[in-house]
Amino acid sequence: MSGLRIPEGSSGRFSEVRALANDTRGSIAVIMAIALVVLIVAVGAAVDLAQALRAREILQGALDQATIRAALTTGSGYVEAGRATLAANLTNTGIAEENLGFSFVRNSDGSVSGTATVTVPLSFMGIIGKNDTSVGVSAKATPKTSTTSTAAGTVCILLTSKNSQALLVNSGATVNATACEIHVQSSAGSAAIFNNGTTINSKKICIKSASIIDNGGTHPNLEKGCSPASDPYAGKLPAVTVGACNYNSRNIDAATYTFQPGVHCGGVNFNNSKTVSTFSPGLYIIKGGDWNIQGTLKGTDVTFYFADTSKFQFNSGAGTYLKAPTTGDYANVLMYETTANVNPTQWPWNDSPGHELSGLIHLPSRQLTMNSGMTASLDKVTIVADSLILNQTTWNLAPDATAIPNGSTTTTTTTSGVFLSH
Repeated sequence: MSGLRIPEGSSGRFSEVRALANDTRGSIAVIMAIALVVLIVAVGAAVDLAQALRAREILQGALDQATIRAALTTGSGYVEAGRATLAANLTNTGIAEENLGFSFVRNSDGSVSGTATVTVPLSFMGIIGKNDTSVGVSAKATPKTSTTSTAAGTVCILLTSKNSQALLVNSGATVNATACEIHVQSSAGSAAIFNNGTTINSKKICIKSASIIDNGGTHPNLEKGCSPASDPYAGKLPAVTVGACNYNSRNIDAATYTFQPGVHCGGVNFNNSKTVSTFSPGLYIIKGGDWNIQGTLKGTDVTFYFADTSKFQFNSGAGTYLKAPTTGDYANVLMYETTANVNPTQWPWNDSPGHELSGLIHLPSRQLTMNSGMTASLDKVTIVADSLILNQTTWNLAPDATAIPNGSTTTTTTTSGVFLSH
């Protein structure tokens, strides 16, 4: 049997081939080169990923604030409010606005959904042909609201004048009427004037006109351009038949005097400033002259009807304590006038040391003036007058049974914050 023969002179070359096959140094170099490329790509990808995550974090924070601002903005301007806030929060962050896309959408429940995307350039991934990546975020902002219902207000003073200065509040005037509203029907310019050194603590002051003169003072619940109450008593109070005069012009000098119901003509002068006058229950019809009142007037279950432009002029030191009936034809009506009076006339209330009135005072043609020193301990009245001037007066006012309703119950929705979700 013959074996494999190696040609003569070939043994050296064969040894070189075998040695080369056994040498691994070249393979390791190739493997290391490939591994190095993979490592560089991996490190670069990690750096680019961190950059993209950082951009996403910045964008999310900016979008959160922008969506909150949009949700708190009423009307169609909410989109622009969101955009401006988004741009402002991305200033100096390295995120260019030209690379930014966004949207804000108002949902049916009042919430706003916001989205934003940005193209982030990549530093290392370009090695494998990926030069940038898109990052997107979203947010939803829902306003936190609370709803409160306020019962219909009651109007204690209704001024029917359509002219300027329907309400004039001068220095030194103080009105405490926290359960009452004051309504002014005038829509004229300067419908009301408030001067410095005055205080009106009322539930509301409603002035139809948006034009007033406000020189200071305290009147926290003032509403301009609002809808005042109408006069529910116009033409609906009991008609009065004025008969012959039961009493004619009188001068009262006595220290005490008692008046009786009936037709009182020609006016009354009170000559004694200390006279105490008592009115017996019933209807008093006043015509043909003014009552110049001093001293003290007292009466319960009384109603005064003014058949013409006659009036009560309350002079210095006059105290008045009068209450309307609670039953009968004139229930809750203290004072009212004929519907024939159309031209406004003055009705001064001067320097009263104290009075307590109860019931409806319906004098829509009278210009009431509360002058220096007038002090009302507590009036439970509803006053309908042409206009009102308050001078150096302290008036404590509360509603009575005739107070005028101010519309229906109102519902107020208040936004107290925003709930944010992603």
